[in-house]
Amino acid sequence: MRDLAEFIMRGPKQAAIVAFVSTLIPMMFWLGAAAIALVTLRQGPQQGMSTLVWAIIPALGWWLGMHDPGALIVLAGALVMATVLRATISWDATFLAGMTFSLFVGWMTPLLMPELINTLMEMADEVFRSLAQDAQMEYDEGVQSSFRAMMVASFAASFFGMALGSICLARSWQSRLYNPGGWQQEFHQLRMNPKLVFGFLMLLWLAPAIGLEPILILMVLGIPVILCGLALVHGVIGRKKLGGQWLFGFYFLVVMLFPTVLVLLALIALLDSVIDIRSRIQTA
Repeated sequence: MRDLAEFIMRGPKQAAIVAFVSTLIPMMFWLGAAAIALVTLRQGPQQGMSTLVWAIIPALGWWLGMHDPGALIVLAGALVMATVLRATISWDATFLAGMTFSLFVGWMTPLLMPELINTLMEMADEVFRSLAQDAQMEYDEGVQSSFRAMMVASFAASFFGMALGSICLARSWQSRLYNPGGWQQEFHQLRMNPKLVFGFLMLLWLAPAIGLEPILILMVLGIPVILCGLALVHGVIGRKKLGGQWLFGFYFLVVMLFPTVLVLLALIALLDSVIDIRSRIQTA
């Protein structure tokens, strides 16, 4: 990956090539987003926008041809968060920008991808009606509406997760090229400000009054919370110098016990935002 990062930073042409080709390849647009984020973090939003222009071409192709705006949303989200991170050097501000952008995406999703949502809803209706009939239960519009809201929220959260992952990848590239070891130290200390968590919990309470689905807010908030939970695990293992086998075991549990482990991780991350668990652990 270091070689790819070096190639991206050789000049605007090389960065544009990586962004364009990555977005053109199915399900690789996150790599193009990381390239755009790296350019933005190092050289500023103007250069990042110049790189984005080339990635927009295949992204629009996916949207117009396959009715999938995901690539364009992730690219734009990565540019927004990278711009905020460069300007503020604050992950809390970056999370806030990403969550705000993702809430807007969730609100706009029914308009951005109506064909896909309608197709998935038709498929889900058939399955749910069959299950309800077999169980002798009533399948009403309330269940249908709840499933639609959850599906829209899952799209918004997935796009946010990919964009945030691209930012982390770009930050690690930046560290390898210009500040060796900086990303590890930064990631190990990553935690959410309790004011930010409280603010979104208040927004969750107010959601029905302002026309937002609570599930959308909850799933969008869950993305940075889980990232901070992962940072907590890495930070504790690094602080205690426990070795890579502990990380391997942790991610093995994540795969085997998904999503239970992630729910527990999110709860611990929320607790950490208040009491700062890492500061209470002595180094090995």
